[in-house]
Order: sequence, then C-alpha cells, then structure tokens
Amino acid sequence: MTLEPHQLYHIYNQGNRRQQIFFSREDYLSFLRLVRKYISPYCEILCYCLMPNHYHFIVQTDVNSLTPKQVGNITSTNLANGFRMLQSSYARLVNNKQNEFGSLFKQKTQAKLIDDNSNYLTEVFHYIHQNPVTSFW
Repeated sequence: MTLEPHQLYHIYNQGNRRQQIFFSREDYLSFLRLVRKYISPYCEILCYCLMPNHYHFIVQTDVNSLTPKQVGNITSTNLANGFRMLQSSYARLVNNKQNEFGSLFKQKTQAKLIDDNSNYLTEVFHYIHQNPVTSFW
C-alpha cells in the first residue's frame, strides 16, 4: 500500500473468494474495536461501510500515517501496518470462534487515491453509503 500524506484514499478489501467475513453483530463490533485500535490513530476516517463479505473506508492520511514502521525484515508505514494488524487480529478472532484457520481476507488490501480533479470522491462516498441499501445481502 503506497500512500502520500494529506491525501484521501478509498481503502477496501473482501473475504477470500468473496467469502463472508462478518457472521454476527458481535463480529462487526469486534472489527470496529480493532479499527479504533489499529487504524484511527494513524488517519482520519471520513466514512466506512462494513458488509457481510467486504469493507470500505475513506480516509485522509497525515504525516503520522506514513511514518516508517519496521515489521520483521519489512519496512512498512503506520497505516499499512495498521490494516495488516486489523485484518490479522480480526481473522484470528473469527478463526478461533469458528474453529477454523488460515487467511480470511484477500492478500492485497486496495488503496485508491481520490484525486482532487475527479468526481470519484462524490461517487465513492455515495457508493459506500448506498452499498447496504443496494446490496443483495
């Protein structure tokens, strides 16, 4: 996830093979507690949507988002590492609850820059908020 400071990003991911990732109200709440722990300290969350098999965020980065974070032999950023920790911690909770193992999310979390010169911010903002209404879940 390559990011720049003081920019808006649409960040999203889904379950492997589009599998369900939230199974109960408590799962959504657990995920949001992890968001508060791993994501909120490193960016401003402008909006989000949690669906049964995927999630979306619009975030604004700052200098703290991009502070280098050493993770083993890999240098990451606070925000990229935050999403890694969010997904791995949440997957561990779900796997323990369901006696499963392995990855719950697709490997690559997507981060799309929201360019000032496009209508993408308005489009994605509406898309995220309408997703629960228009979805077949």
